[in-house]
Amino acid sequence: MDMVDLSTVDAYLFDLGGVIVDISPDAAIDAFNKLGLKNLHGQITLGHHEGLFKKYEQGAVSTNEFIQQIQNMLPNQVSDQEIIDAWNQMLVYMPNERVEILERLRAKSPVFLLSNTNDLHRNKYVSMADAYDNVEPIFTKAFYSYEIEISKPDLESFQYVIDNSDLIPERTLFLDDSQLNLDAAKTLGFQIVLVSESSSMVNIFSKM
Repeated sequence: MDMVDLSTVDAYLFDLGGVIVDISPDAAIDAFNKLGLKNLHGQITLGHHEGLFKKYEQGAVSTNEFIQQIQNMLPNQVSDQEIIDAWNQMLVYMPNERVEILERLRAKSPVFLLSNTNDLHRNKYVSMADAYDNVEPIFTKAFYSYEIEISKPDLESFQYVIDNSDLIPERTLFLDDSQLNLDAAKTLGFQIVLVSESSSMVNIFSKM
């Protein structure tokens, strides 16, 4: 991993899934499969969903519409909660140590969030860290694809953040687990770092 000179960083922009929260698309796919909805590997992915799931994360359908459309695809009707629980299987774990890093950074600099996500996952993740009732207030501002109706890697999603915050891309470090998203951000001037299994959020900030 290329080292970043934090003296050149005035603000931080984080992705959520795969960076702050461990996610498992396969867990959600398996859960839907048990409900009778099969062959979702092409639609539920690590960061760039397709079909109904992409529409949901871009705010093109509401939560109620999302649940109803899932119901329409199932061979037998199930409870709405079973659909919610299946979808939320994607969110696996949020270690307290990652949230502690966010708090440490926020004590000195603005910390923003830009996530391809949806209303159900947002409601789930905010209370996932054991030591925190709600992690969302840690962020200076959180930008969610379903609210801004744009998802990464669309350049407009990053431009939206720039236009609705006081951050300067060249002085902002963007952390994401998708190289596609990072490449898009870099074209607008952001400093970038890839988060991966071998270079986790904890490892990155222990080296800086």
